[in-house]
Formats: sequence, C-alpha cells, structure tokens
Amino acid sequence: MTKQHPILQKYAIEAQNFLGKLPADYIDRMNKKTFEDAHREYKEFQEQLNKGQCYICGEKIGSFIKNKPCQHWLLRPAGFNKRHLPLVYQKFNFFRIESYLRWIANSEIFAGNINDIAEETNPKKLFEHTIKYKNFEWSFSCSEGDLTGHKFSFSGRSPHYHFQMRINSRPFIDYANFHIPFTNEDFFQLPMMLGMVDKAKYTHTHGAGMQEMLIIDPETLLNSMQKADSEANGVYSVQTLVEAESGKTLSGDEIADLFKKSKELNVPVAKLIKELKNVVSATTFITPGPRVPEQAGRKKREKSRPSI
Repeated sequence: MTKQHPILQKYAIEAQNFLGKLPADYIDRMNKKTFEDAHREYKEFQEQLNKGQCYICGEKIGSFIKNKPCQHWLLRPAGFNKRHLPLVYQKFNFFRIESYLRWIANSEIFAGNINDIAEETNPKKLFEHTIKYKNFEWSFSCSEGDLTGHKFSFSGRSPHYHFQMRINSRPFIDYANFHIPFTNEDFFQLPMMLGMVDKAKYTHTHGAGMQEMLIIDPETLLNSMQKADSEANGVYSVQTLVEAESGKTLSGDEIADLFKKSKELNVPVAKLIKELKNVVSATTFITPGPRVPEQAGRKKREKSRPSI
C-alpha cells in the first residue's frame, strides 16, 4: 500500500536518485560520522537527563518556559497542557520528536518500552508506534488518508500524522485533537523508514524498539537476555519445546536443577537447555513480553504476537 502512494513514491525516487549519485566511500564516511555524532549526542542526553536537565534547551526537565518550546515539554512540566503542543511540533518535526521520546523510553529499559512491531500495526495505517516511560505513554499514527490530507478539513488538508498522550493511563492529548503536518525533512526520511529506498537502511541506534529486536538472530538475542525480576516486567516471553530421544525420558530432577541454575545465573532457562540429557531437539520461541505496551488505537485482533 505505501509504495503506491504518490507522495511517498515521489520522495522515495528523489532519495534513491540522491543516494545513487554519492560515491560509496563518501557514504561510508558519512555513515560513520552520523553514528559517531549520534553516540556523542546520546551520551550528552544521558548525562543531562541524570542531572534532571534537558540537553536540548539547557533548562531543567521540570521547567516550562512558554517562549522556549522544547521536546521535554512532553514529560509534562507544570504549566504545560495540550494547547501548547503546536509550539512543540512547529519547532520540531516528526522524526525529532519521536527519536527524542525513544531515547527517553530507552533510558529506563532498552527497547521494551517501544512497540513499533510491524505485525501488530493496524493494516490500514502506514505506521503506528507506542512509546512508554514511567507513567507516560505517547503514540503516533498515520494512515494513507492522513498522508494524502483530508480535503474537507481545514487543519488536516496537508499531509499529517496524529499524536496521542496518556498520563497514568488517563487521556491528556487525543489523536483527534491535532493534525500535525509533516515537514520536507520528514518526507526525505519517511520512505526510508517504510523500506521504500533500496540504497538506505533505516535503523535506530539508541532509540531501537521491539521491531528491530525481533529481526536479530534468535540465538544472538537469547544470549543477550537476562532473567526479568518478575514475569510482568519481561521484555520477552521465551518458551522452549523440548523433545526427548526415542525411548528415553527427561529427568524431573535435572529440570528442577536447570531452573535453579537459571535463577542463580540470572539467565533464561532456554540458554541452559542443552545441558539436559536425552534431548534430541529443542525449539525456542521468542515473543514480545508483558512489559511491551500495546499499540494504542489499533484494533484488537485475535492474531498472537509475532515470534522468532
């Protein structure tokens, strides 16, 4: 559906042509520089956040200065309400706002607070992302109709997206409150985010969500996991199907020892399965865990969460 949209096609072709004219060594240098700059900026972001300050405007995270709009307002400092949101999106485009909130979310736990899973997205939407941090939840949504613009809507005629914000699960900003326009910079990146530019791979360095985690090699992902302090806080759900050799059984004592060792080492049981005797095969399924937020606004479907 996205590749048929004339607006996205136009910008995808422009991006493809632009990248096609750049020498390979120049692209490699720019990729390296972009990564280094992003790493340096993220380090500054972390240092300032730990001090309770905003690395963008230099003010305290809890401050609200009306003539100094900043993305940290989305952490709702005293005085900020939804009528002030236009001051934020008129200064910061979609990708800057979303990237900032991804960083905020990942400062609490990596990837587990960000649901950008393609298989959980409403098929009628170009994208839907939901991001959580402490008692905050922010959601972004854009349909093909939003991208085209609503002909009979005064504020929604231009290509736009919608934004929702919840605090303590209670409404603060609703999707219907604003039609937030995309910028030219957004349109350069949108086709890349949606996989429409062959010469570009869109990734998040420090703002990765669950979609990027679920395309990692399963064994690599499993080896990086630690056991959650509770099932409710699990970023991943890991289930393993074990088959014993023909005519043999699995020892209940060995399984009990395995669970004990898992707790002691703070690793998933699935990483230790190979230690069991008489096992002919073991298949592990990894799916998003209970901690990962639901995509707000999407229709509830019976389809289970994707597994790897």
